[in-house]
Amino acid sequence: MQRALAALLATAAATGAACRLDPLVPDDPGASAAILPADAAIPNVTVNEELTNQITLNDSLDSKALAASGNLIARSTMGVASNGDAVKYWSFGVVNRAPAPMYVFGTGDPMTAFVQNSHLPLVDAVPGDVEYSPFHTIYRVRVTDKYKGEKITTTAALADALELGLIEAPVAIKNFVNSPIVRPGTKLEVSMTGTAPPMTVYARGYVVDMYQLGGTLGVQPNPNGLLPTSQVSFVRGPGDGVYIQTRPIFQAGIPTVAPQGTANYTALSVVINVDLNTSTSSITKDSDLFTRNAMGAIIATKTEVVAFNITTTQLDLQIQFAEGSP
Repeated sequence: MQRALAALLATAAATGAACRLDPLVPDDPGASAAILPADAAIPNVTVNEELTNQITLNDSLDSKALAASGNLIARSTMGVASNGDAVKYWSFGVVNRAPAPMYVFGTGDPMTAFVQNSHLPLVDAVPGDVEYSPFHTIYRVRVTDKYKGEKITTTAALADALELGLIEAPVAIKNFVNSPIVRPGTKLEVSMTGTAPPMTVYARGYVVDMYQLGGTLGVQPNPNGLLPTSQVSFVRGPGDGVYIQTRPIFQAGIPTVAPQGTANYTALSVVINVDLNTSTSSITKDSDLFTRNAMGAIIATKTEVVAFNITTTQLDLQIQFAEGSP
């Protein structure tokens, strides 16, 4: 479906590039069975047992921990930021650098003065799909005067809406956000006593749950297509059998200002396994392990490091920017 939609968008972009004869019959587009009326009730994904099970099995959440906590996605509390501050974080499993699209609907210029409307965002992949990623690249979809509140809940409907003139071609604004889709019924721990509910989006004709993480500072530029990465170190000292997974040392820190042109934060974390000649408790920040250049690349190790291995494993480890907020 992504390929079909991409082909349609490319065709729309090229409209008017060549002359052709007028059609022999009217070519005004007709109705679409995929586009639903404004008053249509869109079912929750829970009515589709197969798709719900697919999401549940592939959303990278610990089912036993969720059952024990009343479906609470708990924070881990022992992470260490690049500056040495203790940070809390959420883990959403192994990921790759290819983001998935998310379409948001509204009015105004998509690049300068876009105002999102009440239509839920649309995604075209959920956990368990090959194309799925918890990181979504944002496309803005401007509706036209023909749009009367119709519900566009599938990518087939999106393609039809473009053909019918209800929307203009989606515009990639080259921003991404960490917004994992999760099984129904969860809540996100955001403080010692507080939780946040998920937002909802359309996927495959259903309403599904998603958490958009990082707030406004979590929306980051991505001009190059593939997502930027940071690094996270798991350390072990002499005599330790395994690398300590519960105390990640992040290269990243919490951003304090909006990014300018390039990303100043990403939760996409490349794992480094680090062997020490000292106790792991002596490592309190990334600079206790490495010297980095201005681009963030490792150029030397500190005396405490015996060896390190930059693995091919990439994890979605989202640092919580502010207590009480997703």
